[in-house]
Amino acid sequence: MTGAVKTILVVDDEKEVLDWLEKKLSGENYAVLRASAAKEALEKTRKSKPDLILMDIVLPDMEGSDAVRILAEDPATGRVPVIFMSGIISKEDERTQLEINVGGRLYKALSKPFEFEELLKEIKKILPQ
Repeated sequence: MTGAVKTILVVDDEKEVLDWLEKKLSGENYAVLRASAAKEALEKTRKSKPDLILMDIVLPDMEGSDAVRILAEDPATGRVPVIFMSGIISKEDERTQLEINVGGRLYKALSKPFEFEELLKEIKKILPQ
């Protein structure tokens, strides 16, 4: 018996990243929502209640970590898991700092660029199929 299709919200200001992740995640039978800015991500999270958010840190309207802090403080969205993706985390930092602290809560962080298999492994830890 298979479970319901899980929905992942991908938040990144680079269209190429959104396109790539949407294609790869859809191929793994995830439903994908997209947002290119933090405020758009906040709206989509409140409306659609995704099962997971993949959040870039540097976004045009506010930091991804600030958006996650807002979501975490809202009882309706505070339990949505998040994986951060960022080009500002070096591969060396990623080895020692695998998590980002936002409001006292630790979130997984991946350095861009990353291999899709690496991301998929982290997704499956959070959303077992």
